[in-house]
Amino acid sequence: MSAVIGKKSFPENPGVYVFKKNQTPVYIGKAANLKKRLSSYFRKNAGGKVGELINEATKLDWIETASEIEALIKEAKLIKKYHPKYNILMRDDKNYFYVGVTKEEFPKVFITHQPGVDLKTKYIGPFTNGNALKVVLRLLRRVFPYCTCRKPHKRPCLNSQIGRCLGFCCLKSVSQKTSDRAKNDYQKSIENITSVLNGKSRKLLLQLKRGMRGAVKNQDFEKAAKIRDQIFGIENIFAHRAVLYGNRYRGSISKIERWDKIEQTIRVVLKIPKAISRVEGYDISNISGREATGSMVVFIDGHPAKSEYRKFKIRTVFGSNDVAMLQEVIRRRLKHTEWRYPNLMLIDGGRPQLNAAIAALSNFQKPYVVALAKREEELYTEKGDIAIRLSSLPQDVAYFFQRVRDESHRFAKKYHHKLREISYRAK
Repeated sequence: MSAVIGKKSFPENPGVYVFKKNQTPVYIGKAANLKKRLSSYFRKNAGGKVGELINEATKLDWIETASEIEALIKEAKLIKKYHPKYNILMRDDKNYFYVGVTKEEFPKVFITHQPGVDLKTKYIGPFTNGNALKVVLRLLRRVFPYCTCRKPHKRPCLNSQIGRCLGFCCLKSVSQKTSDRAKNDYQKSIENITSVLNGKSRKLLLQLKRGMRGAVKNQDFEKAAKIRDQIFGIENIFAHRAVLYGNRYRGSISKIERWDKIEQTIRVVLKIPKAISRVEGYDISNISGREATGSMVVFIDGHPAKSEYRKFKIRTVFGSNDVAMLQEVIRRRLKHTEWRYPNLMLIDGGRPQLNAAIAALSNFQKPYVVALAKREEELYTEKGDIAIRLSSLPQDVAYFFQRVRDESHRFAKKYHHKLREISYRAK
């Protein structure tokens, strides 16, 4: 969209804006809220470089984006292309940020102020917000792991245990067979990261979708599932609504860091080797089998994703049989291959409900499954005969399990009450 200088009808969405002199960009910026940011340029008595910019510019264009992260990357791409003069003048003593990618067998990724002319490193940028860039790299690393270890070591690093590193890139000795196969996977991760940072995420998504279709055609379902999770990961990054600036940004950072700690503890307690991002909670609600309902709630990186909640009206089970109802819900859920696959399923119930869920998953790629019983607040797992008391876990981890369980119970009960009301009115 565009407007002549002085017009103040701007959208309230995230985006990038371009002040132009005739057709030449003279300043490019980004905003979490275009209306608020652009309106600030047109206050009375605007002086300094802002006043000079407004006097010189003849046109204002803007591009709305789905998220602030997309705006950050789009801004960097446009600044690199046009080198607007006021972007330099208005930075004063502040430096831009760049992402460095080393040119070695297993490249490292880092943030720097000074790109320099190092022939052994490729630089991407400029980016205007270092904290926001850290968030982007943190999220990208969940989808495309890479190494940050400074020196090779004998044993796998902690990052490899939590899915942030492929595990072989920082070892002192790697077999040639493993190295050849693994090197290609690592290089692909780095190429995908640079594609996103260079503003080519749409092209990358098309490539990944073609690759997923090819893997399905060749019946390589494990590869297809891996690519599918990468696609969902990229889409989630660009739908990321966390505020990237000011005090609100620091709040979002602390939430991400809290989830990292909770996730690491869950993986140690449950002995889960891969990263946990998507957790699904399930529960059944009925009275003596009547108006029976099931729920699926979704938490992504520790936070509820309510747009992905699903409710089920029980169709095949008659009478009071919560275990059979749970199996029906899980089987119906698994038929929806367009829904992102969970890393962890949490069932409201005890050992019988856990066994029922595992049985329902027998013909599918099985995520890790646990059940949380209300009476003693005990967590039943696949790999242990003895339940884990929540009171023995760190408070934030125990609270997370309870929150998922309670949310699935609330959602199932709400739908059950709605069906009961409809049934009562129909009599």
